[in-house]
Amino acid sequence: MSETTTPLVFTGERYHPDEPREMAYEHWHRYAFAMELARGRVVLDAACGEGYGSALLARTAASVVGVDLSAAAVAHARARYVHPRLAFHEGDVTRLEGIDEASVDLVVSFETLEHLADPDAVLASFARVLKPDGLLVVSTPDKHSYS
Repeated sequence: MSETTTPLVFTGERYHPDEPREMAYEHWHRYAFAMELARGRVVLDAACGEGYGSALLARTAASVVGVDLSAAAVAHARARYVHPRLAFHEGDVTRLEGIDEASVDLVVSFETLEHLADPDAVLASFARVLKPDGLLVVSTPDKHSYS
């Protein structure tokens, strides 16, 4: 972690790689899976949280934009994860303002839908920014396991 990294306190709401917990395996595994899908593609990491996943995707992608509603998370990600093919923006994933229509090859959004009042709005937003042959990869927790 660089000296300029904005501290981001672990609250349990979003995964933080500096907090070793059992859920780390699930979170890292999702991004490890998506890294191959991201190879050479323009990628959107919707609700990117702390930014570690966007940084992983940037290793193989042509470019990655991580978007999160939290200004603190975006500031932290910008300071911690610097890569020439990586950018972070504050924004609402149900609107994805500033991302052009049909401009993204791959949208990843992990553990997001269950937090939204209108998941259909976010899916419509993803459909708007995805290219006609684009890919969408999402995950959401199993309520039976996590309730």
